[in-house]
Amino acid sequence: MTFYGADVAALRDLATTFDAGAEELDGSRTGIRGKLGSVPWHGPGAERYRADWQHQLEPALTRTSASLREAARRLRANAADQERTSSADGGGTSSGSPRPGPSTTPPTGPAQGPAQGATPSRPGFSFSLEGENTQDDAVRNPDGSIRTPATITNTTSGSFDASHDPETGTTTVGAGGGLSSALAVKGATLEFGASGAAEITRTTHSEDGFTTYAGSQKGSLTVSGGAEIKEVGASVAYGNGYEMAFETTVPDAVAGDPTFDPRGISPTDPRSIPVGGSVTLDSKNFKSSDFAGSFEIFAYEESIGTSEGMSKAVERLDENHVRVTTGPTSSLDRSGAVGLDLDVIKAMVGTTGSHETGAMQTAVLDVSTPEGSAAYARYLAGGELPSQDGPGVSESALVSRWSGTSGSSADLTLFGHEMSKEHVASVGDSVAVTRPDGSVSWSGQVAFDDDSRRMEYERAMDANGVEDPSASRLTVSIDLDKNTAGIINNGYLDAAGGRAEAGQTLQITLDGHDERALADQAFGKLMTGFNGATEVVDMNDPLASIVMDGDFGQDPTRKPYDSVVGGLLGQTTDNSVVLDHLARISDDGKLPGTVRVVG
Repeated sequence: MTFYGADVAALRDLATTFDAGAEELDGSRTGIRGKLGSVPWHGPGAERYRADWQHQLEPALTRTSASLREAARRLRANAADQERTSSADGGGTSSGSPRPGPSTTPPTGPAQGPAQGATPSRPGFSFSLEGENTQDDAVRNPDGSIRTPATITNTTSGSFDASHDPETGTTTVGAGGGLSSALAVKGATLEFGASGAAEITRTTHSEDGFTTYAGSQKGSLTVSGGAEIKEVGASVAYGNGYEMAFETTVPDAVAGDPTFDPRGISPTDPRSIPVGGSVTLDSKNFKSSDFAGSFEIFAYEESIGTSEGMSKAVERLDENHVRVTTGPTSSLDRSGAVGLDLDVIKAMVGTTGSHETGAMQTAVLDVSTPEGSAAYARYLAGGELPSQDGPGVSESALVSRWSGTSGSSADLTLFGHEMSKEHVASVGDSVAVTRPDGSVSWSGQVAFDDDSRRMEYERAMDANGVEDPSASRLTVSIDLDKNTAGIINNGYLDAAGGRAEAGQTLQITLDGHDERALADQAFGKLMTGFNGATEVVDMNDPLASIVMDGDFGQDPTRKPYDSVVGGLLGQTTDNSVVLDHLARISDDGKLPGTVRVVG
């Protein structure tokens, strides 16, 4: 059954969101005003832009906040009218008059998604404003005639967007604005600008038996400038901002209790967190710089972004124990491209890369004991956790996290039509846990060649720095195509599971002993004895750079076994090259460990 009208509860929820958005916009506007005043930017242009912000953009954003509040008032009035109409028709209070047809009414409840086949409505609205004026800024002779023609164009813009997606339970409110000026003199153009943006989100969703309440807010300020003189151009932009996010997760059974209110959960009181639930708080400040240059038909672009922040998490394990994790985080994103820029065509090729790191302390605290409660209080006061186990404290450790990606990109613009292609060369993450006794364990995964080759690994080292080969595991999965399947089917590489076919996966599993044996086999294919000395059989052999270090020739230096294995299995070249190397160093097609075809 389709209901024509409106969901009264959704209208009132959206009105509440608009009011919150107005408050957030006011706060962000105040923050941007402060940042614009504190940026080390001086001169007549800076003063002009600050004046434009004060007299044009900031008042426009103030009017936006007022418009939000007025929209919230109208939504509530609409909801009241809808209730009166529905009551007069003898219907309920959450919809208009029913008509036959498939249901599009979204389900209720904080943790539910849309019903099968339903098309939930997505209430929201957006608007933008832009003003532009062009003035004559020519240099004139004493008699008033133009000596040097010039014009200056000032642009002011602002935007607002608010939406709610019932399918994901996400509400988003965002606003932004900017100022820019362009001075054109004798074929040369100078441009300067400043812009700010703010956004808040709220999300409620259920997955795998847990309900998550999450939200974030972020703001940014960017200052830019550029020049173009004949066939030479350059532009730069610098930005900074902040982002804060929170996430509260509880079991669905708790979320479904009518008396449960997630607003009652606070990390300052670990007992307010339901057993099995957790609270995560993340904050960071970020900076960005962008540069673009051109000379005749050549073009260059570079972008760098960095962030520094803090992450905190509290997990309620049982009635008395909580796991606390806290520490700093950082990230780096970088991309660059070179190419040609003609009037009707622009072609750019480049590289991309990013990584994130975190050095976290973690410990389990027994808050039913005086020692555990005191340790939690110290964590709240100073953000530090015990580095050693003791009364009320267990499983203390230092956790180092890393994740990163690398790849390439190609962009083509032809007669205004844009086409792009990205290739992900590798993407991975790893976690290292250092315990109080000095022992370390690693685990992680990495994918190569657009995820067609994947590696998962585990390592363990005792307090004396000695690795335990039996505790090490390395699993490599390679998706087979016609060519790589042929390497197995032609007998160059033995694998259990019968004949290989395109679409299946070759899986190689090695422990620490197997990895050493694989490195030994690769070394044996390159080395031979001659009068008591060793030498590289072929210095141009592709395996030489994988197995050997330094200059090739007499008395070469052999790489550690893990570097050799990583080079054999973790190359960023295509999978056929990897399998060719493995087939070559195998013993009549056989490799150490377990090799099989699955799928």
